[in-house]
Amino acid sequence: MNAPETLTLASLATASFAGPQLGVLGDPIAHSLSPAMHGAALAALLPTHPELAGWRYHRLHITAAELAPALVRLHALGFTGLNLTVPHKIPSLALVESLSPEARRAESVNTLVATATGWAGHTTDGQGFLEALREQTSASVAGRPVVLLGAGGAARAVAAACLDAGCARLTIHNRDAAKAVELAAALADPLAHGAGLDALTALPAAALVVNCTTLGLKADDPSPLGTVALHPGHFVFDTTYAVAPSRLLRDARAAGAEGCDGRSMLRWQGALAFRLWTGILPPAEPMRRALGEITP
Repeated sequence: MNAPETLTLASLATASFAGPQLGVLGDPIAHSLSPAMHGAALAALLPTHPELAGWRYHRLHITAAELAPALVRLHALGFTGLNLTVPHKIPSLALVESLSPEARRAESVNTLVATATGWAGHTTDGQGFLEALREQTSASVAGRPVVLLGAGGAARAVAAACLDAGCARLTIHNRDAAKAVELAAALADPLAHGAGLDALTALPAAALVVNCTTLGLKADDPSPLGTVALHPGHFVFDTTYAVAPSRLLRDARAAGAEGCDGRSMLRWQGALAFRLWTGILPPAEPMRRALGEITP
């Protein structure tokens, strides 16, 4: 059920497809496990849902400059739904016909559903994060301080979800402090505050630390926390994933703090997107196996 080759805007110009098509757009995109995950879900459901025969999920390398024409072309080709990853979650806001309440609140889109004349924008990142967190730790967001690293599309969705779930305080830290301050202001919640990464010198007790930067995708990436100390009682949710645990997760383990990588969030946001496209929430286990879910 998987379509492993990488499509590009150039290859779409002469492409044709039979049956409903899905895909993920990003730059970079080679690392994405979404095609394997969704392919596993489609294969698992096929015996009981024969209507899914012919559905395929593609990997598409689409740059920021190519996003608008790519969406036009994919709609013309009859694609049913799309996932968006870096760097498309915020620019896509201006390219959709409508936004779900969650996408409007987060000012971020990670899922597109085809309409008769264009695309409807949704985000499943925030709910996917909360569902994954429930699996990984018995401690909920409610009443807990959250330290969010990053201010991009995924960070926006996670920030809104944490506030809606009742976090005690949300502090957003980003290398570009202005973007963190801008995100905090956009959330319009007195519990949200923004600052630069260099302003983070210590973590609150029992803090939930969420990494929404891209640091962690590469094996030699440093920790976005730098020298800020982790302690038992902290929980680190690194939304990146790679073959080996990130520096941030290795530091958490060495400090006696709990943590997880982003595979469970990827699975949940993907499952919720799958339901938007098909009306079916796919089974977790085939997707887990496809992702090789690990904890540090």
